[in-house]
Amino acid sequence: MAFAERYVTAAAGGGGDGSSGDPWTLAEAGAAAVAGDRVNIAADTYVLAASFSPSNDGTNALPIVWRGFTTTPGDADAPVVMFDIDGLSAHVIDCSRVFHRFENITVTGNSGVGGAIYGISLSGNVCVAYRCRATQVNRGIFANGQGCQIVGCEVDLWSESSGIQLGASNSAAIGCHMHDGGGFGGGFSDPSSGGYYYCVSANNVGHGFIAGQTGAELNRWLVHCTAYGNGGEGVSLNGSPEGQPLVVVNCLFVKNALFGIGGTNVAVGKPHVMLLGCGFFDNDSGEVKSGVSLFEPVPRVSLSQDPIHDEGAGDFRLRADAEEVLGVGYPGSLLIDGSLGSWRGSPDLGAVQQRVRPLVNPSLVGAF
Repeated sequence: MAFAERYVTAAAGGGGDGSSGDPWTLAEAGAAAVAGDRVNIAADTYVLAASFSPSNDGTNALPIVWRGFTTTPGDADAPVVMFDIDGLSAHVIDCSRVFHRFENITVTGNSGVGGAIYGISLSGNVCVAYRCRATQVNRGIFANGQGCQIVGCEVDLWSESSGIQLGASNSAAIGCHMHDGGGFGGGFSDPSSGGYYYCVSANNVGHGFIAGQTGAELNRWLVHCTAYGNGGEGVSLNGSPEGQPLVVVNCLFVKNALFGIGGTNVAVGKPHVMLLGCGFFDNDSGEVKSGVSLFEPVPRVSLSQDPIHDEGAGDFRLRADAEEVLGVGYPGSLLIDGSLGSWRGSPDLGAVQQRVRPLVNPSLVGAF
């Protein structure tokens, strides 16, 4: 598709037509952008008097795109624009409209206000946050619309509760980094709220991931993820589900303060976790908490040393000499005409095989 290119600058005086020579203010863009517009936002800090809430819907064929740029539209591969709500008790970006995509934007400024206040709230269906950052916010990013995706984003230094929360069916976080937050890294708050893929949750005050299990839980996944150095458990399970277990595939649980996988109020005999080919190292309370109902068709690997390259520098690649981690991973075998045959093996060994293919770049988190 061919986008209609629109422009925003912090210096715009108002009354512009959104062209490169007569750009919109950010508020004008929020009110005027329509399906098929790609709104190019010049690198700067935009101090908001209220949440940035676009007024119009995009469509599947014609989404509305908001992207930061430095000199030339399309030149940014990291957040270059900042939206600062300057202490107000409101979401920084509050998108209730459908088919919007936000790229290369940092949100900040509502830390410590309390309540369910996020840096980015996507309550409209099929919206995307791509290479965005939420820092020093009350809570991080909320995918509360069906099919919303959080891709290559970083959330850090939030003040309470969740870094990323998946709150609607078929939502997902892919290649994201949640770290040094005042609560837990990633959570599920819908029975069919999708999954986390290639994500790192590290050094948070609370758990790495939380999977609340209180009903007919379906379609929730944790795949190729790392929970490292969190103040709680790598994954905390809460409640007694009546449906499918949380599926955990090819993940690493390293140096968490409690169990690698644990929880509260877990009812014995209920389906809690399907665990396939995961690695554990030096979780203070052990690998899996007693009472967690576990189906483990592919055995775990108990590592004897830390497999992470340099977590202190934010480098979560696997160490080149971490040979034990080669035993981690779903083997990819399946039945063929009634006999067990080889498929093609796991596409990535360990949680994030970054020494081969970086997905969460330590110098530019959000490298998709």
